[in-house]
Amino acid sequence: FYTQAADAGFAPAQFRIGSFYEKGLGVERDAGKAKIWYQMAAVQGNSSAMHNLAVLFAMGASGPVDNDSAAAWFTKAAEFGVKDSQYNLGILAAKGLGVKQNLEESYKWFALAAKSGDKDAASKRDEIANAMRPEQLAKARAAADLWKAKAAEPAVNAVEIPDSWKESPGQTASVGEPPKKKKK
Repeated sequence: FYTQAADAGFAPAQFRIGSFYEKGLGVERDAGKAKIWYQMAAVQGNSSAMHNLAVLFAMGASGPVDNDSAAAWFTKAAEFGVKDSQYNLGILAAKGLGVKQNLEESYKWFALAAKSGDKDAASKRDEIANAMRPEQLAKARAAADLWKAKAAEPAVNAVEIPDSWKESPGQTASVGEPPKKKKK
């Protein structure tokens, strides 16, 4: 069913198949196929696929490390508020990998990830702050304070389960047993 939905262009299914291939769940592990499925979902706006695709590029899965592509996809995912992408962009901007080295950008991304509860990002943010001039730090703090995440398109990022598919809270069933009848 995932393949049918993915072949029909349903981004959440494309993301899920990419994940299956990346992790070898139910299929032989294949980072190249994972990248293909993730990219199909990412192009449609699936922020999780954007992040995972960036990770595969950064790791050099099924090819050489491609920091330019990793940075581009991390940026797209980070703009939707994906905390792990924000953290990774902080690293890339600090080191100048795939993007121009820029401590203000690095600080901004670490600050945003830290605001979402990432303790490692808070530590990195503070390290970067110590390496900046006061005017740079003020500018970076302002950029982080003014930043707003883009709204993700629900249709390509989540699956709404119709109420008719859900079991009612009063019924249970298990393998080999018929569903319990409602008491009158």
